Amino acid sequence: MAEPIALDARLMAIAELAMQAVEEKAHPCVADVGCDHGYLTAYLLETCPQMTALACDVSAPSLGKARRLMAKRGLTERVRFAVADGLAAIDAPVDAIVLAGMGAETILSIVRAGCDRIGQAALIVQANTDLPLLRAGLAQMGFAAGREVYVQAAGRRYVTMCMRAAQPRTLTAREALLGAAAQGAQDAQQRAYFAWQRDVRVREMQQAATRSRAGERMAQNRQELTWISEALGMKTCRVSDVRELVGGIAPFELAEEWDNVGLLFGHAQAEVTRVLVALDLTQGVLDEARALGAQLIVTHHPIMFSARKRVTDEDREGRLMLGMAEAGIAHIAAHTNLDAAPGGVNDTLMAEMGAANIEGEGCVRAGDLPEGTTLGALAALAERRLRGPVRVYGAKDTPVHRLGCCSGAGGSEIAEAKALGADCFITGEVRHHEALGAVDGGMCVLEAGHFETENPVCEVLAQALQKAADALQYKVTVFCSKGNPFGR
Repeated sequence: MAEPIALDARLMAIAELAMQAVEEKAHPCVADVGCDHGYLTAYLLETCPQMTALACDVSAPSLGKARRLMAKRGLTERVRFAVADGLAAIDAPVDAIVLAGMGAETILSIVRAGCDRIGQAALIVQANTDLPLLRAGLAQMGFAAGREVYVQAAGRRYVTMCMRAAQPRTLTAREALLGAAAQGAQDAQQRAYFAWQRDVRVREMQQAATRSRAGERMAQNRQELTWISEALGMKTCRVSDVRELVGGIAPFELAEEWDNVGLLFGHAQAEVTRVLVALDLTQGVLDEARALGAQLIVTHHPIMFSARKRVTDEDREGRLMLGMAEAGIAHIAAHTNLDAAPGGVNDTLMAEMGAANIEGEGCVRAGDLPEGTTLGALAALAERRLRGPVRVYGAKDTPVHRLGCCSGAGGSEIAEAKALGADCFITGEVRHHEALGAVDGGMCVLEAGHFETENPVCEVLAQALQKAADALQYKVTVFCSKGNPFGR
């Protein structure tokens, strides 16, 4: 006896819906349109001995594979084979019709052309593209979804629907997007599917936000993100909630006394659905936030670092503050608290440089480098990882064993790093006399740029914020700015 046919999760979802659709029929007949290799047809026939099938495909070679499979498994007498386009081979009533492995446009054109051949049969459809288009198109033709099954197979996610004849109707964009989840995602697979859909839109929006013409698709993505968040049952998030999340990642009490951190601009109780994380508040970042529809910008460097007596459009910071006010955008800063926090700016810089066994506190860190590292090799690594030019103080062939760091303008911390055993130090900016003193004392120094040594933390902070928000089921999406204010 042949081994039972094993279907992957995608085909199994189709099989289960097809079996449910015909379970009350004594002698059901299923049409597998575009049957290809015939595994699904064979599985259905072996699972239900009373079933017969119509296996059709527009490709004669593909149908030949199905014929050989049925013959090998002794199922030929229960199958009618037809080389046909769409539903043309259906010349007698069937109980279920499978249309899978095609794009939405193809499925819709097949149903439209052969609608008179469907009768009361259940349509088992599984599109590999444009699911909202498929739902909307079938609804307009008079088919309603009875059940939807969400699965993942071979790294892709699929939705399989069982459709039945109903009154034609026009779906709203929300109904077309969410389908059965319009009243809320019910199971783990459904939630995983919409979490993935959310990520897809975030990536699309991130790519479009820095372009001068974000276009209609950006606005559509913003709306769809809201609908998906609602389907996932996420709750309202406010500026004050994000402030608490930032404080959980980089406690504000770690900030230096002279610093300016926390909520610096905006209404604490304003609702937030989108947050943009950036190193600095610049016009480019503000434009990006507007394009994303963000209500909050979280930066490392704060505004109002020095006292202000007026806010006008006569200086850069004043223009930015006025722009945020006009757009209804708030601003939170995590500066020296993020420098000092575990996993913050300096730990991120050390991770980028491949250092291990990290120790240190405040804004200084030190860690071991791989055996055989030279100053020149470390400088080349810094240029690749930090994406900017690096100035080297010391001979490039000098062996280095332990790296110290203080991101940004950290040249004054060389001595503290040396006390932690570092023989090389990386920072963003170093003054001439600091570099001279370091080299004279046997320390090598890499000056890698203020922006470049600190910017990697933005992605880390954005991910940490999103994880923290998701854990609390906040209806908020966190983006990370990809711009560089210096055009590099």
